[in-house]
Amino acid sequence: MEPLDDTYIYLKIPMSYQDKVPIFSERNEYVRNYERLARDHMEAQRRTGQNPWIEECLWLEMETSTADLIRKYAAPSQRILDVGVGLGRLLEDFSNLDRYGVDISFDYLRVAQEKGIRVCYALIEDMPYVEKFFDIVVCTDVLEHVLDLNLACCKILSVLKDDGTLIVRVPYREELKPYLDESLAYEYAHFRNFDEHSLRLLFEKIFGCRVVETVFTGYSAAGLRLRYKLPGPLRGSVKSMPRVASTVIRPIKKALKGINSCLPQGIRKILCYPTEIIVVVKKREKTRNRNEFTQSEIFTVTSNHGETMK
Repeated sequence: MEPLDDTYIYLKIPMSYQDKVPIFSERNEYVRNYERLARDHMEAQRRTGQNPWIEECLWLEMETSTADLIRKYAAPSQRILDVGVGLGRLLEDFSNLDRYGVDISFDYLRVAQEKGIRVCYALIEDMPYVEKFFDIVVCTDVLEHVLDLNLACCKILSVLKDDGTLIVRVPYREELKPYLDESLAYEYAHFRNFDEHSLRLLFEKIFGCRVVETVFTGYSAAGLRLRYKLPGPLRGSVKSMPRVASTVIRPIKKALKGINSCLPQGIRKILCYPTEIIVVVKKREKTRNRNEFTQSEIFTVTSNHGETMK
């Protein structure tokens, strides 16, 4: 069976097809690293029924929060793109939408395709769709992985219609030190962390969009990110931290980890920091692109706010 005629969807002709999936990117070291990660994920899923990197109840909570935002901002029959579609879990229940997905793992894409999502194989840097094609774009657990954040955002925004909606979910204030461990199985994993301020600066100041909503999600005691304050006399005392952590904080965390799935979300929100943050971004008609400012213009802008860069 021949692939569908997608000439009106894509900017360029696919390099080839595999299992009816159009291919727009060459395999490189970064792609091979991601393919290993995806294979390990799928193998663990087959063996245990669980995601090897995140507990199921936490994953479901974060996906449900994202799906709720899709329902809020998407209208029936609109075109939606999932950048980093993975297994297609996020879009599988939205049969009322015209669903598309892009990823760089055929293991993932085959599963997403079976759920009725029109998929393609491409790096974000090679975003193949025509400009302003989608009414809504979702991008979850992706931007922490990309090599060039600004280029990735530029490509994502290029395929979103003016006044379209972008929903981004990323880790919230994640500890990055573990990704420097030489024993880590993957060369490329997470490169940056985010909070509500960095995301607003990225989308509003750099790209001229508008952040219209922020949602925190993934309140998990198992994530070991408890909210707590030291007693007044100890607050700010660095020397007291190890003793407090070992005698108070660690036992509490250990106990809560064991009963995490039983704790109501309201209790977890009081006790724990969120694992991830979601921002809803509206694209303005004159959204800036990555090459809008020349080098001389950047220097001029800088000189107006202080010493000129040389």
